[in-house]
Amino acid sequence: MRWLIAAISCLWATAALAETVTVAVASNFLTTAEQIAADFESATGHEVALTHGSTGQLFAQIELGAPFEIFLAGDRERPEALRANGKAVETRHYASGAIALVSRLDVSQETASEAMAGKTVALADPIAAPYGKAATRAMERLKLDTATLRPVLVANVGQVATLFATGNADFAFVAASQLPELNAPHVLDLKDLVPEVRQDAARLSSAEQNPAAQAFWAWLASGAAAARIEAAGYSLPGQ
Repeated sequence: MRWLIAAISCLWATAALAETVTVAVASNFLTTAEQIAADFESATGHEVALTHGSTGQLFAQIELGAPFEIFLAGDRERPEALRANGKAVETRHYASGAIALVSRLDVSQETASEAMAGKTVALADPIAAPYGKAATRAMERLKLDTATLRPVLVANVGQVATLFATGNADFAFVAASQLPELNAPHVLDLKDLVPEVRQDAARLSSAEQNPAAQAFWAWLASGAAAARIEAAGYSLPGQ
């Protein structure tokens, strides 16, 4: 009986100490963030509330006072801007990802321009989404004549993947980390054309009084998080 009372007391104590951390995450990193969050919750008892969108959209929300505590961005510039204006107390490079072109036709870098003529091509808004910006660079390097394409511009790279998966785009510029979920008929690797997209995280000022936010920030630098990030196809800092 005593052991049961002790166990219940321990559970009550853990529940009393558990907090929730609010995390804004770039769409390309959502699946990996969900895995990291699940590991963190299991290990600590804290909870993670994830909100996803384009990096630019989330940045604007933070600027307007959205109650996020950790920002997993898709670029380096916006976390740094938040640190510069005092809305973030610390930034950290956590991953680098690559852009890829998925299609329903087998194309190469040499044949892409001809093959994509008259086809629907989905990409993320380059102003709001770092992977959209990388897509426009790839289009330049592939020497695509945009006047001959039917481009579809959407808010973030998650929506790009959805357009392709539902058959509403013939070609799509996606994050390489999305490839396992898409199971695309053909994939054109663009790593030799476009540099990897560096992704930084920001610990926001609102995280200072939340133990769960502090713990999650530390967890992002752990071996467990690194294993998830690398398994998803990202490069780790220093690689």
